[in-house]
Amino acid sequence: FFFVMPSKTDNVFLYVPNLIGYARCALAVVGFYVAFEYPMVFAATYTTSFLLDAADGHYARKFDQCSDLGAVLDMVTDRCATAGLCVILSHFYPALRFWLICLISLDFTSHWFKMYSSIKMGVGSHKAVSKEKTNPLLYHYYTNRKVLGFVCCGNEFLYIGLYAYYWNPSETILLMTICMVPIWLFKQATNVIQLKGSMQELADLHVAQKSK
Repeated sequence: FFFVMPSKTDNVFLYVPNLIGYARCALAVVGFYVAFEYPMVFAATYTTSFLLDAADGHYARKFDQCSDLGAVLDMVTDRCATAGLCVILSHFYPALRFWLICLISLDFTSHWFKMYSSIKMGVGSHKAVSKEKTNPLLYHYYTNRKVLGFVCCGNEFLYIGLYAYYWNPSETILLMTICMVPIWLFKQATNVIQLKGSMQELADLHVAQKSK
């Protein structure tokens, strides 16, 4: 499918990575629509949407089609998809509802602050971080694609595992989900560090501008 898409166009809406982004959105919407009745369909559409996250970045670099539209589309799709799954899990596991709300809030605020601070600092992407000014954990998370991919997969597969366990409470699914917990904790730690660092950047920028 991706090989027949136009790789040469001046219309940013038709850039290959953005077309992949639209497909990711469509898959997620279909998945959420059937999530409470057809778990296999949801698992297939949501997982495919998530895995395509790696494809849009690959084709953006391959065809030199990186764009602000694509960067925002990618981040918003990631945030909304994960939030949507957390909402579904809050219905399945009422005891976790408060914590799932907190996780959604942390994920959104962390990335919003980072995106906004990047814009104010004149940086092109929230993933563009400097070694000197960034927490070492966050630096390696954003600059090493293998680490980024591994952590994001672990984070999503924990949520997918919880979804699957609700429908099929087997010991195998439970153990596989538990194995994702350390990676999931790492991801939450990067969110906290990112939020704190972005708030500090905005505060420092305000002080610098006020002193002029």
